[in-house]
Amino acid sequence: MSEESADFAVQACVATDVGCVRETNEDAVAFVCPADAELRQRRGVLAVVADGMGGHLGGEVASVLAVETICRCYFAAPADQEPLRAVELAVLEANRAIYRQGDADPALIGMGTTATVLVLLPTSALYAHVGDSRLYRCAQGRCIQLTQDHTLVEQLLQDGMISALEARYHPMRNILLRSLGTRRGLRVAVQRCAAPAIGETFVLCSDGLHGSVEPADIAEAVGTLDPEQACRRLIDLARERDGSDNISVGVIAVRASSGPAAQ
Repeated sequence: MSEESADFAVQACVATDVGCVRETNEDAVAFVCPADAELRQRRGVLAVVADGMGGHLGGEVASVLAVETICRCYFAAPADQEPLRAVELAVLEANRAIYRQGDADPALIGMGTTATVLVLLPTSALYAHVGDSRLYRCAQGRCIQLTQDHTLVEQLLQDGMISALEARYHPMRNILLRSLGTRRGLRVAVQRCAAPAIGETFVLCSDGLHGSVEPADIAEAVGTLDPEQACRRLIDLARERDGSDNISVGVIAVRASSGPAAQ
């Protein structure tokens, strides 16, 4: 889909795939562009990827609840609330909602999810992040990772205890240090970045994609294909190279605002 603001047009596609091994998809994705022009100017557009965990049904429940809560709470925030604070509070509310539901239903105890949220405003790009889903910013054939994985292996890497190559193939690389819904308290990573520039593309993805698809492959796909085609190409690559996990991706392309908006 393509939506315009006063400063740029956004072409976006979000997609999720069960992969080649699992029977259920515990990922959830969303892209929201408000129909109301004033709300869109004030709150921008939002994309989110969540990768659930927690046994039978738990992961699926947690990721869907996270996505629904974040989208609803962010756009319902008071008009005078700063957008970065609004997206942080939306993620914290999702954490509380997942924790409450898991605490109330024995079948869902211990469920949780990652969440990576992107907000594009005319003056800045914002993100909120928990877990090991990722956000990349791509332009001119380069793909830069904006988020840092909240994993045991990433912490070992940051502490200089293992190398980048060891981190990539470490047997404990999927152990999360932070996730939504697994405890009452949560620290959300939030960041304000430079304003979106024409020609840039933002990519959100679960570890089912970034675990087997390199940033260079992501940059090539979004640099040569439209968002829908790029999503399909990246999912196909992940299935071909691994496919053992659910695969989710969101491609948000920033384009010039002149010209008709295609649906």
